[in-house]
Amino acid sequence: MKFIPKDDGITHINIYSKAQTPLGIFLSNFTYHPIETKHGPFNSIEGYWYWLMCRDDRLRKLHGYEAKKLGRKLCRSDWIRPHQKKDIKLAIYEKIITSEKFYSRFMNCELPFTHYYVTYGKVTRVPQADWLVDWFEKLREILRG
Repeated sequence: MKFIPKDDGITHINIYSKAQTPLGIFLSNFTYHPIETKHGPFNSIEGYWYWLMCRDDRLRKLHGYEAKKLGRKLCRSDWIRPHQKKDIKLAIYEKIITSEKFYSRFMNCELPFTHYYVTYGKVTRVPQADWLVDWFEKLREILRG
């Protein structure tokens, strides 16, 4: 399915820090939202993501591009290993259920989730992130019971 950025929030929800919807922005790994994980506290999924790869505690306090920038410098990779995906899924679950504002928006949203970047009007899908999009869909289904 081809997603068009101007239809973000109408035909789909883009999970992206520069999305057109507050829900899409909130669901982004970049978003500041303190979470408690089995490895302790983190201020974002992005910080936790890179921490899982290189275990540098400076990543605990970071969010947004600052977390990505330090993570790339320390870890030299953007993609976690398969065995770490469960930790990220649990952290995303924690983020959603601890947000009074966005939990109900997530649960009531009927639109499909996707993830793509928009650079100078050009859409770039990220196939490596399909498992994350699948998790958001599955998590919504699980939470709805």
